[in-house]
Amino acid sequence: MTEFHDSHLPEALVKKYDRPGPRYTSYPTAPEWSDQYGPEEYITAIKNAAKDLNEPLSFYLHVPYCQKRCWFCGCNTMVSRNVNVADDYLGRVDRETGMVAEILGERKNVSQFHWGGGTPSFLTDSQTKRAFEIFSQRFRLLPDAEISIELDPRVTGQDRVVLLKSLGFNRLSFGIQDFNHEVQEAIGRNQEESLGIGLYEFARKEGFTGINFDLIYGLPKQTIEGFQQTINKVIALRPDRIALYSYAHLPEGKPHQKKIDISSLPTPEVKAELFARARQLFIESGYRQIGMDHFVLPGDELAIAAAHGKLRRNFMGYTVNAARDWVGVGMSSISYINDNFAQNLSGINSYSAAIDSGKMATYRGMKLTPDDLVRQHAIMELMCNFRLDLNESGRRFNIDAGEYFAEELCQLAGFIDDGLITIEKGIIETTPLGKVFIRNIAMTFDYYLKTNRPQKRRVQFSRTI
Repeated sequence: MTEFHDSHLPEALVKKYDRPGPRYTSYPTAPEWSDQYGPEEYITAIKNAAKDLNEPLSFYLHVPYCQKRCWFCGCNTMVSRNVNVADDYLGRVDRETGMVAEILGERKNVSQFHWGGGTPSFLTDSQTKRAFEIFSQRFRLLPDAEISIELDPRVTGQDRVVLLKSLGFNRLSFGIQDFNHEVQEAIGRNQEESLGIGLYEFARKEGFTGINFDLIYGLPKQTIEGFQQTINKVIALRPDRIALYSYAHLPEGKPHQKKIDISSLPTPEVKAELFARARQLFIESGYRQIGMDHFVLPGDELAIAAAHGKLRRNFMGYTVNAARDWVGVGMSSISYINDNFAQNLSGINSYSAAIDSGKMATYRGMKLTPDDLVRQHAIMELMCNFRLDLNESGRRFNIDAGEYFAEELCQLAGFIDDGLITIEKGIIETTPLGKVFIRNIAMTFDYYLKTNRPQKRRVQFSRTI
């Protein structure tokens, strides 16, 4: 299939498909989880998962603190310039991790450990060591485990990079967003270009072979020409992976986004061109597109996994190491274990109170139904590998997938007419152009978006383009 390189997207398709929709870091999506699901249900899920002794786990640590809130941010964060606030927080993370470890018993192997936030590099060196020991004293990192952390170049020094290397971290994600100073001013994140580049070059000298750059398109003041300059600078540096995220402007749920002048946001058509042009430049310079918004060098393990249809996706991003079960610790963190989603309380006071009382901090979650699992597989195959083999789905779930998805197959006709997918011999596959609209295609299989389902609730999602 010919690769789609054109930086111009058909305007009619952009207008047709630019609508609110999930990003599908999970299915069912978080708004569908129930607040009737609490600590008892989560503990039961962990107990059931403890029996799978030979299956590795993924772990996520949420560090919520930032010295300053960026106006574009959609993460669960807390602003503080006092690093000592993290001491009490880590004490509670220690207790929570201990509770999880006790229930899991002898299931201790871990294939993926990710630190996110907030800003994990908010922590001091001693706090960073403590956080790592909280985990390493209870669980066993496998020799090929991916140990990754998100870094803000503005608050990360060279000494921290050296420390992370000594602890065993092997992947760094740099928050770049955009090198353009005018864009940085418009999002409340002034970051000298030299900070990110200098830290990147130092990390390379220290032996890091896994470095990601996080970029965002659709930010205020972004132009095609200006963003192209950022993309060219990134390409010249050759990070191993690039995440090209779409900015989600949702000020109703994120009040700090009201500081952004909406008149300075690019139109949907310009935003689509920002992505398409960046995509074209990355592919022409040798990067491979992975999933809907990642680009990696050809030798990267994600590229190899994608070529063999083995790519996976979770709240930590695209990965090859994702275990079936993952455990999140800390405020607002999410776990998926034994086909259950569970999320911790997202306020620091409520999270602290729960842990201090000796309880899990779970406040909502969901045990997946058989239908959820069938649709989860379908959506994740599309989001990760841009194809869905209905024959394989039928064997996996012991169903007639063509009959099971009869309604969805009818709904896909419009995507075929628009040149976005093909369906042959029971295999749904996106065209190169269809990759840009993969969220819309995946939405077809989402039961919870169906207009005729009972108890349909109004949910606010970011726009798909």
